[in-house]
Amino acid sequence: MKQRENPVRIALDASSGDRGLEVNIDAAVDAISQTERLEIVLVGRQGDINDYLDKRKFRPPEFSIVNADDIVAMQDNPVQSARNRNNSIVKGIELLKNGEVDGFVSVGNTGAIAASAMIRLKKLPNIERTPILSVFPTISGHPIAILDVGANVDCRPCQLMQFAVLGATYTELIMERENPRIALLSIGEEKMKGNNVVKEAHKLLEENAEKLGINFVGNIEGRDILLGYADVIVCDGFVGNVLLKYTESIYSLIKTLFKKGRRYSLLSLLGGLLLYPSLRRTIKDFNYAEYGGAPLLGVDGNVVIGHGSSSVKAIANAILLAQNMALVDLSKALRKSAEKLKELKNENNNFGNGLVPA
Repeated sequence: MKQRENPVRIALDASSGDRGLEVNIDAAVDAISQTERLEIVLVGRQGDINDYLDKRKFRPPEFSIVNADDIVAMQDNPVQSARNRNNSIVKGIELLKNGEVDGFVSVGNTGAIAASAMIRLKKLPNIERTPILSVFPTISGHPIAILDVGANVDCRPCQLMQFAVLGATYTELIMERENPRIALLSIGEEKMKGNNVVKEAHKLLEENAEKLGINFVGNIEGRDILLGYADVIVCDGFVGNVLLKYTESIYSLIKTLFKKGRRYSLLSLLGGLLLYPSLRRTIKDFNYAEYGGAPLLGVDGNVVIGHGSSSVKAIANAILLAQNMALVDLSKALRKSAEKLKELKNENNNFGNGLVPA
């Protein structure tokens, strides 16, 4: 991990999430124990935070607190929540906007986080939509990035092209994948397969990949996702979210089937005990806690969104991801990559049909 003169400061939404304040603070403690030069700003109800730190009898010097009286519930309206300046999500985003922190992490209401970020941080120039990127395991042992996994259920072809540019830059810097292979998720490898949006996006990517500086390898089918044939897979948020939720179920499904199979006989029990260490290592990659959170790309700042039911390990990993995003100056790199989209539009005034940003 790169070093810099000043510590990285990450704002953590301490009050949000299904498991409450305690798991967030425990995760913050875990994160600072794993790295150096990290400071965490706990955003939430100050009294509750102080009470828990006193109960824990441990108050790291790397911690500071910013009070936010309101908490955004999972069922709350995202846009209305984004207008409330006194909740923990908005206050954390404001800290990032004002340069008081280098990143923001929350396991709260995803829509409220995305809306607050877009309203206050603004989108990067030449980026129309802000995708959420998630990391998936593969049989090759090298995880892949998929975007969008839920922020934008309907996308235009040019927006999928923008996702490809953002995903390529993220994968190169954060996942340290040189010249990452970019694929478009479709129902067949052939360029004529897919709906109209996918087919037009394929045409755009195929014709302009070199100018955009990305390594477009064509379409990829669902059955090939976990085989590691690509490093970045692009799709709209509707398809991506279904894929994300399905993949997340694999971890608990395999564990359940394994435990059920051990009950049939003494022999299966003994066999299960012998296989368990190997199985645990194998299915670990399907546990979302290993990856922590999902970055919201395309906004002018480092924002990481986690599951509402995230564990201490998952939130700690999300904090460490936000720290790494700040260390590599991801926002600056994404902005630079997005400039190529403007150059492309200036060169091609006849794309038509709204395929490139206005």
